[in-house]
Amino acid sequence: MRPAMNTITIRFRALLPMTNSKPLENGQLIVERGRIREVFSDTRSPVEGELIDLSDCLVIPGFVNAHCHLSLSALKWQVPRRSGFTAWVKSVVEKNELVSWENRVHALHAQAKVMARSGVTALVDYIPQAKFIMEYSRLPFRQTLLLEVLGFLPSLIEPIVENLELTLKQNVNGSGMTKLGLAPHAPYSVAPKLFREVKRLADKYKCPLSCHVAEFPEELQFLQDGSGDIRDFLKERAMFDDDWNPPASSPARYLDSMGVLESLAAIHLNLADADIDLLKSKKVKAVFCPQSTRWFRRDKYMPVRDLLDLGMVVGLGTDSLASSESLNFLDEIRAAEEMLIDVSREEILRMATRGGAETVGMDCGVIEKGRPADLTGFRLRGQLNDWCSVPFEPGRGKADFVMVDGKKVF
Repeated sequence: MRPAMNTITIRFRALLPMTNSKPLENGQLIVERGRIREVFSDTRSPVEGELIDLSDCLVIPGFVNAHCHLSLSALKWQVPRRSGFTAWVKSVVEKNELVSWENRVHALHAQAKVMARSGVTALVDYIPQAKFIMEYSRLPFRQTLLLEVLGFLPSLIEPIVENLELTLKQNVNGSGMTKLGLAPHAPYSVAPKLFREVKRLADKYKCPLSCHVAEFPEELQFLQDGSGDIRDFLKERAMFDDDWNPPASSPARYLDSMGVLESLAAIHLNLADADIDLLKSKKVKAVFCPQSTRWFRRDKYMPVRDLLDLGMVVGLGTDSLASSESLNFLDEIRAAEEMLIDVSREEILRMATRGGAETVGMDCGVIEKGRPADLTGFRLRGQLNDWCSVPFEPGRGKADFVMVDGKKVF
């Protein structure tokens, strides 16, 4: 008999493992030292350690928010919708510069609770400065924190790279719950040499790389001929490099020409239809942000069905409250269903769990032996056979059980 110390028995009505296995019914799983030891369709075995009775619940892997800017949470309802992306960026920059550290931290923690309550157990976040790492470490999530990199001027490259490497060195081992990665912001905001340096650091420290790619028309125009609102914005902020030559190519091909596309976690991909084969060949992972995409009223957005049919990894993210009405992940999956009429609920749940984890190599998003016990439970409201429909039910605003690393969040 194994010792009961650090052991938990969880009974469930149904369980979606998000592996290739079928749903399990009327079973239980054993959690030991934060990891899943056993999962089986049988409630007759003796209870080991603490019993958590979820026999009236569906249990799934905790949601993975695969793209967020949680540090912008103080901007909720502060940034109006704009007809152009660059006008929106200006508004975000102006409003964000006025937020105090105290208010930023307060909003960050408040919105983290919203995410956790909706079933999120893992977070992939763009952080603007290394000083946020300590604040994020207090959140109830398994985390991949991506150091956001901006710098279009050659004179900025050396100090930026030095600071990035110092941060990576100081956190190279990290904790089991927090890992670092790098996020060159976008093709229009990072100099080519800086892109290559960031990729070098990612390879050296074996950390994930993420970037906003093919998000809006102004981006495509800027990369084609160097003109338009983005050029004007960079010049206004004294950030434009007069020696930069536009590549006259798509964002994906531009990144590939610099050697940074391989295994990239690409955010948005609203205008990347022509480059799908290239993305596939470079093992690019994609993150779709439904509410943010809808907030901008995009006419075109990520061709999720095509990416899934090619076997590509696709995750779901909330983006920030500067371009979304909610960080509640149940709102996110319902928005995904409304927008992706040719994608099933099962596929959306897979994107919201396993897919999100795989975008940055996190060891979660599935329920199977040896994996972390990151779990979310939803109390059933009646007799059901279509277990995938439970989280999508209208009016369901929160999860009924959340566990991260074998510890109950609530």
